[in-house]
Amino acid sequence: MALSGTEAWVALDLLPGVGRKTISKLVNEFGSAEAVWENIDSLKERCEWLRPSALEALRNGPDQRRLDMHREFLERPDAWIVTIEDDEYPRLLREIEDLPLLLYGTGELYCLHGPCIGIVGSRAATGYGKDASRHIAAGLVANGFAVVSGLALGIDSEAHRGAIEHGGKTIAVKGCGLDYGYPRQNLSLARSIAENGAVISEFPLGMPPEPGNFPVRNRIISGLCLAVVVVEGTMKSGSLVTAALALEQGREVGAVPGSIFSNRSDGTHWLIKNGARLVTSAEDILGEIGSQGLESSNMNPAEKADQDLELSPEEEKVLEILGPYPQHLNEIAQAAGLEAHTASGLLLKMELKDLIQSLPGQNYKRR
Repeated sequence: MALSGTEAWVALDLLPGVGRKTISKLVNEFGSAEAVWENIDSLKERCEWLRPSALEALRNGPDQRRLDMHREFLERPDAWIVTIEDDEYPRLLREIEDLPLLLYGTGELYCLHGPCIGIVGSRAATGYGKDASRHIAAGLVANGFAVVSGLALGIDSEAHRGAIEHGGKTIAVKGCGLDYGYPRQNLSLARSIAENGAVISEFPLGMPPEPGNFPVRNRIISGLCLAVVVVEGTMKSGSLVTAALALEQGREVGAVPGSIFSNRSDGTHWLIKNGARLVTSAEDILGEIGSQGLESSNMNPAEKADQDLELSPEEEKVLEILGPYPQHLNEIAQAAGLEAHTASGLLLKMELKDLIQSLPGQNYKRR
């Protein structure tokens, strides 16, 4: 089967009964995802450890309809797929155990590289919890951080909204394929997140929101972040799972105190008693992580400009296109003759040099 590049990875990801560990071993054995497909006939001899069901799945190949779905997905200007072989794969995520081999996304790929902090909590949030979530998210984006959460109802939703409302970036990590509008109450919010950050998943298109997917996706929420803040959660909450994963990954963990009369804060109070940072504002968790990973965010404009005084031809072209009035990412990419994800990365570099200013909704203007 002739498959190359990202498509070869997607084809492996679509195979029933073939998990991340098996795919990793296969790629290590043959040197690349493409080489796995090129050597299908020798799999049995070279990979005696393969289960018969996995061998059969590889020989049968991926479901062609679903593979075509992903080809069509990549034709969208805001869509992308990144693999562990790509330079664009988020650096912090490379550090975790059992890292996702692929990330499917819509929106800005490069916001996954910026300093991020996670906010998670109960789906059955109180009014206090929702207010606290928005308050902390607003403080984080004001300090140059992107807010990462899980697009669930309750605390997650308010964290995303708080970031967007205050002109910041936010990243939603889904527990299903990106083609599933789940939860359906957040369809509009998901669109706003893609315009002000990114919506991502390690699950390919066609994967429904099965219960077992959500604990698995939590390691990505914490893995992308320097710290995770828990706002409300019972002792059985999935948020405590995320906090535990964050600690295993060497991330900082904070928790917002709640009412002593509410069992929805039992989990956060337990975290605080066991050493989590007590968080009442963004500054509390920012003080804990210090300057880690924030070199570019903390530079003043003069320092940023001194980093690289010479502009690349692509940067010069984008500056010619941009004016004092905002333009959308897709318009800029089309005018510059660039793919949307390439233009997004270029614009991020130019923003760090203080050449341009990013605005909500993937809009940019020249400074």
